[in-house]
Amino acid sequence: MKQKILILFALLAVVFSSCKKEKTEDKSEERIEESDSIVISEESLKEHSAKNALDWAGEYKGIVPCEDCDGVETALILNEDLTFTQSLTYIGKGGPYDSNGSFTWDDMGNVVSLEFEDGSIAKYFVGENKLFLLDDYGNRLEGDDYVLRK
Repeated sequence: MKQKILILFALLAVVFSSCKKEKTEDKSEERIEESDSIVISEESLKEHSAKNALDWAGEYKGIVPCEDCDGVETALILNEDLTFTQSLTYIGKGGPYDSNGSFTWDDMGNVVSLEFEDGSIAKYFVGENKLFLLDDYGNRLEGDDYVLRK
């Protein structure tokens, strides 16, 4: 009698586990079908870029960390004609130090590269009323201290 009950439970476990697998497989197939149908063109992404969708021109300000001072008070003006003016004041050391130049957008229209007269370049990711300072590799520097606000 005990053997029959054990066999019955074993069969029920197999039946329930096989039903469960089929449902899981069906869901994954549905997910694959859904993801296959979503296609985003590069042109569509460019249309919704910061360059095209945001009011990016204007003045941005912030205090950026500095190794040998209390911070760098930064004021950056981006003009619609792709020129910029930057003013840096080293807190406790002096300034302002003003510079001008031109900037370019990356291919996706989200990052500006400021080109200074001495050949150096600074990159910013353009957000809603914000500029996020990027490192030499194009990665966003972490923390609110590396954000300029409009």
